[in-house]
Amino acid sequence: MPVEIISVGSEFIIQDTRNNSVAVIARQLLDAGIEVDYVSFVSGQENRLEDILRQAIGRSNLIFIVAKVLSGEYDTAKKLLTRVLKKRLILNYKLLDAIKAEYDARGDTMPPTAEKQALVPTEAEMLDNEKGRTPAFLFAHEQNSVILLPGQPDEIAPIIKQRILPRLDPKTFRFGAVNGMILKTCGLPLSSMKELLKSIDREGGQQYINYVEDGEEISIILTVKGEIQTDVESRLRLMNEQIVKKLERYVYGVGAETLEEVVGRLLTDRKATVALAESCTGGLIAHKLTNIAGSSAYMERGVVAYSNDAKMSLLDVSPNIIERHGAVSAETAVAMAEGIRWLSQTTYGVAVTGIAGPGGATPEKPVGLVFIAVASEQRGTQWRKCQFPGDRLEVKTRTAQTALDMLRGELLREK
Repeated sequence: MPVEIISVGSEFIIQDTRNNSVAVIARQLLDAGIEVDYVSFVSGQENRLEDILRQAIGRSNLIFIVAKVLSGEYDTAKKLLTRVLKKRLILNYKLLDAIKAEYDARGDTMPPTAEKQALVPTEAEMLDNEKGRTPAFLFAHEQNSVILLPGQPDEIAPIIKQRILPRLDPKTFRFGAVNGMILKTCGLPLSSMKELLKSIDREGGQQYINYVEDGEEISIILTVKGEIQTDVESRLRLMNEQIVKKLERYVYGVGAETLEEVVGRLLTDRKATVALAESCTGGLIAHKLTNIAGSSAYMERGVVAYSNDAKMSLLDVSPNIIERHGAVSAETAVAMAEGIRWLSQTTYGVAVTGIAGPGGATPEKPVGLVFIAVASEQRGTQWRKCQFPGDRLEVKTRTAQTALDMLRGELLREK
């Protein structure tokens, strides 16, 4: 019985092709032994969305529809789904009161358009959302189960786990057994990775690898199928061991782990601290690290030293270094890392300087040229010269990822 996910909203298509909400649903289903057969991405235009809904109902038995609430796609999907399934919408006064209370708490007046958020489909089960106000809905239609979800990954996960998976029998949606896992890597190009893993990736539908790129990071998605679940799990463990052995230090995590989470855990385990000196990334590395709860235990400070004057006055970089080598140089990156570490008295100092573009380049120093340095007492200062492709945001993202990965490497060496 086919399983399908429909992601509604132009922001999913334009801003984030990886689509975290879809990944959350697919991951939880796979953990339960249910493989997704179709994934559709569609804008919030009503005619296109209605076409996709009718196609999905015609070909799939378990359908998840995920749509953003604030941008209005959730209400559009709810209205069209009700029409396609020949239901109707009625006003839920309890939900309406909750919406009004939110506006009152903010000191705002609820606009009339907000009332449609309190419309609920008839003959659909409303599923509680413990992380947010907007509920999910489960429709039973002939041989289909259709689930409408708000498009926030942190809200979706508990709804799937607590409200949906207990109702599903994996045997209904697959033949035999299936299992999978995700390995997170950083620093190895996709072409090199595929070459290293080609002996493990077997065609034929029983064992295969997919890759998702995100700047300098690549997620390796492993899927194994078979007749017996214990055999599938055994082969999946073997795949994992083989890949980790071949890729070694490039594998930094499993599943939904982020690089900043792994770095934070290593810093905590080693009772180490870090300070950051950022130029071209404009504070992005600090943003990533401080997104992690408990980061105050290891994150001492972050300085955005964008100008040459800031590098000299805030980080104690010698004017002679900048004059002789330039702001974008290994020497300046090293001086920045050592300066921030000395000033903050931390275990590590991390620094980045580069040309994010589109302007500011020269023939000798093109757009995407970045120098990254990590200073520590035990190993001194390590630095790396990088040439990143992409636009300004891509260069900043790749720089932040690589800097965190360099710090991870230093932490692993200093056990």
